[in-house]
Amino acid sequence: MSRRDGRSVRASQGVREERAVHRPEGELDPIEGLIYRARKLRRRGDTRGAIVLLRQACSQDEWRARTFTLLGALLSEVGRHDEAAVALAHARWLRQRAGEGPRAEVTARLLEAELRSC
Repeated sequence: MSRRDGRSVRASQGVREERAVHRPEGELDPIEGLIYRARKLRRRGDTRGAIVLLRQACSQDEWRARTFTLLGALLSEVGRHDEAAVALAHARWLRQRAGEGPRAEVTARLLEAELRSC
């Protein structure tokens, strides 16, 4: 139940409510930390900030296909199809090089869909 001043009834009675904070388990490496922050910005509506953080993550670890896939998907969502195709092509190449066949196929399908929308 809430009151007009925005505080809950329990808070007005002096009962402290703990706020649930979702954080991934364990220590994050720097790249996963950037991905986590980008996801958080995206949820808040700051797409530009999320793109900047994902680009930073991609430049810090050029061998992680996941970051390029996430960047490509976000760029596609905002309409930057040419940049999205480049990121997804790089992600597909990284997946193939790492021997991740099924994931490479999924990334290839994403890339094909992106190229059709260009």
